[in-house]
Amino acid sequence: MRARVDAAIRIERGSMPDKLLERLRRELSFPNPAYLDRLRLGLHPGGEPDELCFLDDDGDEVRLPRGAIHALRKLAAIDGVEVRCEDRRLLPSEGLASLPEVALRDYQARAVAALARVTQGTVVIPCGGGKTRVGIGAVASLRTPALVLVHTLDLAEQWRSELRELLGIEAGLVGGGADAAAAVTVGVIQALVRWEPERLDSFLGGFGLLVLDEAHHVAAATFHEIVGRCPARYRLGLTATPEREDGLTPLLDLFLGRPLAVVSHEELVAAGVLALPEIRVIETGFSYPYLGADDYAPMMSALVADEGRNELVVRAVTAEARAGHTCLVLSGRVDHCRALAGRIRGAGVEAAELTSRVPKERRTELFDRARRGELSVLVATSLADEGLDLPRLSRVFLAYPSRVRGRTVQRLGRLMRPHVDKARPELVDFVDRKVPILRRQHLDRRRLYAEVLGVPASQLGAGARVSSTCEVGR
Repeated sequence: MRARVDAAIRIERGSMPDKLLERLRRELSFPNPAYLDRLRLGLHPGGEPDELCFLDDDGDEVRLPRGAIHALRKLAAIDGVEVRCEDRRLLPSEGLASLPEVALRDYQARAVAALARVTQGTVVIPCGGGKTRVGIGAVASLRTPALVLVHTLDLAEQWRSELRELLGIEAGLVGGGADAAAAVTVGVIQALVRWEPERLDSFLGGFGLLVLDEAHHVAAATFHEIVGRCPARYRLGLTATPEREDGLTPLLDLFLGRPLAVVSHEELVAAGVLALPEIRVIETGFSYPYLGADDYAPMMSALVADEGRNELVVRAVTAEARAGHTCLVLSGRVDHCRALAGRIRGAGVEAAELTSRVPKERRTELFDRARRGELSVLVATSLADEGLDLPRLSRVFLAYPSRVRGRTVQRLGRLMRPHVDKARPELVDFVDRKVPILRRQHLDRRRLYAEVLGVPASQLGAGARVSSTCEVGR
């Protein structure tokens, strides 16, 4: 059976046995998180299918994601069918001019070499371990026109800055009102998905390397639709948090390929690349008569409005800022960020909120001031969970409960980047033990802290790397 490989794997429908087609359909189908969410909330599923299938069959052609090649060969072998691939992936002949060599650590160099050998895959490196440098190392090594896909303008500017510094090139930019492609282009997904299909296909056909930053987002339709249309020979996904809470983690392999390298926090700490943070727990006095899922949103609204709890957060943050630390305060609510930043300023410490409502130019200014040590406190939403490059950061305060695995890992990672002016970093977790569901969320976070830091959870509970301060927040 012949398969043509370009942006996807394409097989003539008539050449594929029906049994193989059904096996593939089952292999490439996954429970639909949106459908399950509606059921959990007691809502009618509406038009949501119970499964998501990543096999397209229009009657003439069967189309599979490129990473499905392993499943295709495995399932075809059951019927004794051999799969022969016709490689139509693109590698533009013009290439890039001579580029300087990028200095890479051993694990980064191994990842780049693996990509050159097998052509696609993901690299999993904790925050601060140099994912961007791996991508730029791939550009320098492969010397083919490259497209870097990101999901925020802040990330786009970080990539362009690093490409300028390490390779001496001015990368093109698509997004944020800019529409300037170049041999190396950084594209914002949200801009590209608005293009007409013909224009998009012509654009994507100009690259031999596709790099997807924060690659765990590939499970979102807007992301995998762009990736699945790009016929570049090489595909590289970069992420610190490949595991998805919605069960769609396998889509990383399907659209980007199997892992090329997986580097642990322990390896980076042992190599001196990352610093090991302490975890400090501050107990609040917040309470709420939580009875079930319908109470969750009202409870969180009450939590962010609780005067005593907010004052507890402000006192802890201002004390660390006055001690010379660069602080990041995280909340899940924009209004909460604004209120906390205002209270911190009212206590005599300069602070600024960092949310999606803050204009891009202002965000860039705030980042630059924090990097120079001129701004002590940033109060941010999940906007700061990905792509925040602030090595000076030495204190992170979790002012809003969460148990999302990826966010917790990223928040620890923000602290672990070394800096010459940085004392031992610390994550401060505000725990609302009087509310059972919030206490359970903290236990989930504690287990993850233990996993990331490489210590038993029981040691965390016993006080290793943890100091507990019990105060009343209400």
